[in-house]
Amino acid sequence: MNTVLVRLVVAFACFALSVSLTNFTKLFRGADAAIDAVRLEVAESNTAFLEDENRLREIYREYGPAQMRHDREFFERIETDDFRLFFNNTSISREEDIRWMEENPSDFVYDNRPQEIRIYGNQAVVRGCFEVRTANGYVHGWETIDVWIKRGNHWQIRSTTSGY
Repeated sequence: MNTVLVRLVVAFACFALSVSLTNFTKLFRGADAAIDAVRLEVAESNTAFLEDENRLREIYREYGPAQMRHDREFFERIETDDFRLFFNNTSISREEDIRWMEENPSDFVYDNRPQEIRIYGNQAVVRGCFEVRTANGYVHGWETIDVWIKRGNHWQIRSTTSGY
């Protein structure tokens, strides 16, 4: 009788050990899959972040030339309908901003350079420097902070605060 009991105990112990080892290996394989999923998500997130940052930089490269040619369509595309420009304790709408641009001399040279871009999902904050060169060589520059929102795949400026 003792032999049967010993054999049953040994058989049960072996079964329990094999189930434990199987679950233990599943745990690590599951962890690897979870880690791989997180790595993939981070890689996709970094790729999306870089694409968004590059798109914003591209818009800034287009900004100065668009302003020099008084390109209303460009600004209607990149500024939200409720865009606000804040400067000198004043706030103006997108339409007022565009009309102001159209009234400026066409021989001014504009340069809008982002210095720091921070992206928060569908929003971004860009600190930059805006510079104007007049025909007589006078250069005037000031710092800006732009708040951007992403709608679909398109970035638009919601507001600009200027140190002008």
